[in-house]
Amino acid sequence: MLGSLFALGAACATAVLAPGDVAVPDGFTLHARFVGIGGCLKTLVGPGPEPDSERIYASHIYGGDVLDIVAVDPQTGHTDAFPSPIPGEIGAWAMTLGPDGQIYVGTLPTAHVLRLDWAERRLVDMSRPSETEQYIWQLALGSDGRLYGCTYPEAKLVRYDPATGRGEDLGRMDPVEQYARNIAADAAGFVYVGIGTVQRNIVSYEIATGEHRSVLPPECAGPGTCSVALGDDGVVYAGAGDKHLRLSGFEATVIPAGEVHGAPALALADGRLVTYDGRSVTLRDPQTNAATELATGYEGKSQSLFRIGLGPDGMIYGSTAMPIHFIRANPDSDEWEELGRPGGGEFYSFLAHEDVLIGAAYSGDAPVMIYHPGQAWAPAAEPTGNPWLVHYPEENAGWRPMAQIHGADGKVYIGAVSGYGLLGGPLCVFDPAAGTVEQHLQLIQDQSVVALAALPDGRIVGGTTIGGGGGSRPTQAEAKVFLWDPATKQVVFQAVPVPGAGSIQALAVAKDGLVYGFADATLFILDPAQPAVIETAEHSLGGVIYNAIGPGPDGELYGLTSHSIFTIDTAMRRPRVIAEYPDGITGGFAIKGRDVFLLTGPQIVSYRLP
Repeated sequence: MLGSLFALGAACATAVLAPGDVAVPDGFTLHARFVGIGGCLKTLVGPGPEPDSERIYASHIYGGDVLDIVAVDPQTGHTDAFPSPIPGEIGAWAMTLGPDGQIYVGTLPTAHVLRLDWAERRLVDMSRPSETEQYIWQLALGSDGRLYGCTYPEAKLVRYDPATGRGEDLGRMDPVEQYARNIAADAAGFVYVGIGTVQRNIVSYEIATGEHRSVLPPECAGPGTCSVALGDDGVVYAGAGDKHLRLSGFEATVIPAGEVHGAPALALADGRLVTYDGRSVTLRDPQTNAATELATGYEGKSQSLFRIGLGPDGMIYGSTAMPIHFIRANPDSDEWEELGRPGGGEFYSFLAHEDVLIGAAYSGDAPVMIYHPGQAWAPAAEPTGNPWLVHYPEENAGWRPMAQIHGADGKVYIGAVSGYGLLGGPLCVFDPAAGTVEQHLQLIQDQSVVALAALPDGRIVGGTTIGGGGGSRPTQAEAKVFLWDPATKQVVFQAVPVPGAGSIQALAVAKDGLVYGFADATLFILDPAQPAVIETAEHSLGGVIYNAIGPGPDGELYGLTSHSIFTIDTAMRRPRVIAEYPDGITGGFAIKGRDVFLLTGPQIVSYRLP
């Protein structure tokens, strides 16, 4: 199964089988290594390496590899790719043109400033303006010729001076919020920051004095995040919920939506509009609408797979993150293909249901999608779509649907972390036949449902995390396990299974009828008949991977940790490692026959159960 190359479809990606000289432990087999184009986080047009030349610049994120800044010649389509010089720096939302005509980049997850040096044909690490920050979300050029960035997780404003090479931490712009998500600067000496996600805010920073203050009018306050952007008229505009504002100094004025000027369109110096998708650049004349398409030749690089699951057809299905490369793999014949790209985020869970595969996604084309294996790819928000893009009232595209299970009533149950800034993530009851979702929020006060199991009597076992959506602040101290009755739609039992644990990683029902759960470094056992948590025991397995536990062909439970495959010894009521994978396991999980499928970065690996 080694040494071949298979072309994937819709997104110009490939699955490259691991080289034959890669050593793996006994019992393990290497399958495809996914190579594809990572999500494009930012594009701009700027000067090229020669006088009067231009380039289209794009920032691509790669889980499991470093970011690429891609430069495309709009005359020829020739493409240069510049990888991050910093190991582990996987992406860059921020990219702007500096006062010196050079491209500057703000990175994640350690918030560096990089500069593209055409003379040396590489990205150069210029500084890390703040030691506390992980993301530089955006960069803006201030009226003083310095670059300003907005950050996470302390909602700071940072500054970098291209003339001196000095970076500065200008401090928090909000005392409690985590996301300084948007930034814009005007010619009058002010920088504006859009903040959230729990309570939105706009902060104005005066360059000359260093003073900053909130300028959000009281009537615009509320949950969420404010946006700020420089309009094509040189004025900075903001959005706060359903209200629009004009920003000037320390003043924010509510205005009609029709008075807002949008940002300038991405265009070349000659006025042609630019569209970029990684594989190609389209240049369109706004006067004649005539278009020219140029292939970039950019193929991307290894991209970590985020989740896999077993389909009803016995195939392995998988998803990358940012964007969703949705792939299908036949482990029996080593045929691999990409089916589509249904969103900019990632699938968090898969479930085979009768003859379809159900995927639940963060930032997807829909929160829930129903895919019919063997049918043509034709996404639509109706039952005839493949996938059927299922939308429902009060959906939140920012949820993280960690768990999916079958209920005894024929319904599918989905547990999720809540969306940005929110606590109390839902338990959803999904009817695949009707395409309806019944959402139950706050089953456990301010906790999100992240692990699920179904009991033979129809009750649902749930496990929670005290965390919520990005930017939220926990109010609870300990995760809970609970029982939910679908008939009464009520929580009929809840308990803290492991004192001090903030999250439950996995739940599964064993042949002995007991529920085995993992919370941090502790195994707990729930007897649903009593109901009560009857036993806890610390374990040395390492990090148990979310919801990567389930029954094998003999009915015994098997699961994954970050470095091993384990089973549950129900006689001893303890987990037992059956195989080590020293290179590290990053995700999973599927069982087909006696083969357990897992992920290690971009690589799919299987293990044959003894």
